[in-house]
Amino acid sequence: ILAYLISLPVGIYAGYRAGGLFDKISGLILFALYSLPGFFVGTLLLVLFANPDMLDWFPESGVKDPAEFNPQWGFLKRIAHYTPYLVLPIITYTYGSFAFISRQMRGGIVDVMKQDFIQTARAKGLKERAVVMSHAFRNALLPIITIFASIFPVAFGGSVIIETIFSIPGMGLEIFESIQNYDYPMIVAIFTIYGFLTVFGYFIGDLMYAAADPRIRPGK
Repeated sequence: ILAYLISLPVGIYAGYRAGGLFDKISGLILFALYSLPGFFVGTLLLVLFANPDMLDWFPESGVKDPAEFNPQWGFLKRIAHYTPYLVLPIITYTYGSFAFISRQMRGGIVDVMKQDFIQTARAKGLKERAVVMSHAFRNALLPIITIFASIFPVAFGGSVIIETIFSIPGMGLEIFESIQNYDYPMIVAIFTIYGFLTVFGYFIGDLMYAAADPRIRPGK
């Protein structure tokens, strides 16, 4: 979700200003980030921002401090305690998606802005912001929705590499250890949940398709 919140505005503006300075610079930066492997970025973040010899801003591992954590804390208190531990892993987990999602959004905007209905909307006197957000953005969403449908099993699965680097007891590490230990009931349970979340993602994607483009609705 964080990757989408950052990538969509970047893709929209890059597509609207296709060929401009922002488009070129953002493309260069995002593809440079995309080319960096996750284990390298995670290790680099630890060295820079969780190192007493550099910038000791964030904890280096785990998701909580056992010495300070109190199970009786309320929800907001728990979130405040977890947040510093999750900043670096979340950055490592999401940065690679920026380039792909933003380029998909950019390509969709570039194609839609060439359509006749965009010129019609401008001729009607609509403001440029309304033309882009109400007309171009909605019609360029279909490829993004296709990608979004896969977010549920991916978010559940976690990442073995990232969880190992940051010592996070997540699902990725659990899957890896289950396979190593031949824990067949756990493996079957995890992949059953994967299958359910995949189907659920496709269902949500179909609903979003219908909301974005009325022509896809049944009977249209």
